[in-house]
Amino acid sequence: MPDHDDAVSTVEDTNFRFGRFWYYIDEDRWQWSDELARLHGYESAAVVVPTSDVLLRHKHPDDKERVAELIERVRRGDEPFSSRHRIVDLIGNVVPVIVLAELIVDPTTGRRRGTSGFYVAEPPTRAMTATTDAYVKKIPGSGGMDIDEVVRRRATIERAKGALMLVYRLDEQQAFDLLVWRSQESNTKLHTLAAVIETRFAEVDVSSATRSSFDQVLLSAHEEYSASRRDELDV
Repeated sequence: MPDHDDAVSTVEDTNFRFGRFWYYIDEDRWQWSDELARLHGYESAAVVVPTSDVLLRHKHPDDKERVAELIERVRRGDEPFSSRHRIVDLIGNVVPVIVLAELIVDPTTGRRRGTSGFYVAEPPTRAMTATTDAYVKKIPGSGGMDIDEVVRRRATIERAKGALMLVYRLDEQQAFDLLVWRSQESNTKLHTLAAVIETRFAEVDVSSATRSSFDQVLLSAHEEYSASRRDELDV
């Protein structure tokens, strides 16, 4: 049995849909999973031959130029990447997606063979409104868990959610759903996954431009609050 006692077993517990892709440099060949093909509006991967041109035809016009540059980076196999953009399916639905990818490396030679990863898409409607508290209550045996441990796990999950919200510009529910999806996809306990993300996030290199932008937010946040208070008093 899988060691997965703090994540429920069905994908209905996340609001995200996802599909896998692979790109092989030597053959200049893309491959989609059935789920990714359906995300683009096709019945299955068997009825579409994904090419770079097909990928671009499915991108939102406002995102196409930026994604075209990203595709070229993928084809060169320079580095792993992530992207947030919009695709347009066969019947015209606009679907916001996050694309997460890593390099395919030959284990013998260490040579880069291509790129693989996931498209993660939020569905048109959001039927589930679970919170971290509600989720923790669903953990088998959590009723007998020490209260300090419950609080510790919840705090770890909240910090991981905050990191995802910052990096991918997600709301709280979306960040939680993304954590749940990765927990299920990787068959890893939710709090374990969150703890590793929290630890590894400290190793992420933040560019000077990003840090400078956040400096401005940190140093000017009180001014926005003061202005809002003045507006309230003027009403």
